[in-house]
Amino acid sequence: MVWSCAGIKNEIGKPYVGWKNGEMDIHHIYTGRGEANFHIFPDGTSMLIDAGDWDPSDYDKMCELLPDSSRRSGEWIARYIEQVNPFKNHVDYLVVSHFHNDHTGDCTNKAKQTSGRNPDYVLTGIAEVGETISFSKMIDRGWPDYQYPFSVNDLDVDNYRAFVDWKIETEGLYPERFEIGSNKQIVLLKNKEKYHEAFSIQNLAANGKIWTGEGLETTDYYELHLDNKTNWQNENTKSVAMRISYGPFSYYTGGDLSGQLLDEKGNPVDTEEEVAKICGTIDVCKANHHAYKDAMSEGFVKNIGAFAYIIPVWDYEHIQPVVMERIISLSPHEGGPKIFTTQFPVRLRNQYRKEKWLNSVCQEDGHVVLKVFDKGRKYKIYVLSPRDENQIVKGVYGPYYAKSDLQN
Repeated sequence: MVWSCAGIKNEIGKPYVGWKNGEMDIHHIYTGRGEANFHIFPDGTSMLIDAGDWDPSDYDKMCELLPDSSRRSGEWIARYIEQVNPFKNHVDYLVVSHFHNDHTGDCTNKAKQTSGRNPDYVLTGIAEVGETISFSKMIDRGWPDYQYPFSVNDLDVDNYRAFVDWKIETEGLYPERFEIGSNKQIVLLKNKEKYHEAFSIQNLAANGKIWTGEGLETTDYYELHLDNKTNWQNENTKSVAMRISYGPFSYYTGGDLSGQLLDEKGNPVDTEEEVAKICGTIDVCKANHHAYKDAMSEGFVKNIGAFAYIIPVWDYEHIQPVVMERIISLSPHEGGPKIFTTQFPVRLRNQYRKEKWLNSVCQEDGHVVLKVFDKGRKYKIYVLSPRDENQIVKGVYGPYYAKSDLQN
């Protein structure tokens, strides 16, 4: 595998250089127990998307828990944030992509509980992060009543809501429902005047509603056909999706978006494809649903046209050859896309060592950090060791040039 690399002599084997003004850093944090993505925007405004903690005792395909088992994933995530965040333990936005415990926390974990908070809750995932980190605004798909498109009846969601209520009462956390079609809900807060013309976040989808591209108009797929409301409910179809742009650079994130809904005539609609159509081509894509076999559909990959894909992995099943082959075969980029995984177990690397698609997958795994700089014209992708908290650089890839402005 020959990829463009830069700064190896100056950066490999040393601690990550960190964020500075004018850069955008997106940290895809590896714990082995769920997904967590921490964003630092060009002016220092920060956003955490998800903080999962799922640790079943009866599932033998979990990836390695790192740095070690002395702490739960929520505490590791909080400590990581404090290391890289210019404002330490204060984060501006908490965004919850959807209500699965590998993104929010599992309240059946054998973890500490609060005392005297009425109601008390288990310190897992987001709630555990919140013991250390304070947030200004919380955005999810269900606030305030969690009744749309259906009533949410889930113990993990109850636990998360108890955490949110406590933060509202004690820290003044401001809660909102994700507003599809808006590009003003998540904005720069530290130095908006300097960067606002170059930076924006466009809300694309949530709750099975997808932006049409006009104002705040949406297509509500759950309302198009009766069976969408009577059949088994796929929480992944309700995932929050957004496009983040900085100058000519663009990045997509969509939680576990995957699955089909029916249109007015009862025909299946690929929700990923519809979101990708309205998003448009981008530079870097965080894979939907960990690039599992039910996600990263042909329609999505064709329309998103990314140069690089980042896959948050915590389960051996997240490495799917058929999906890897699809991403590579449909790439519009000469030589194919670059694929980065937060974990690629040695056993699987050995199993797939003769597969051609492995040449498109980064040799290193760990925390995957996207750094966008030069007013959004260039970006690098770093891989940091997750085995301790020293953030030692294992690999540096790039610089790459943003292409979105030329493709759209």
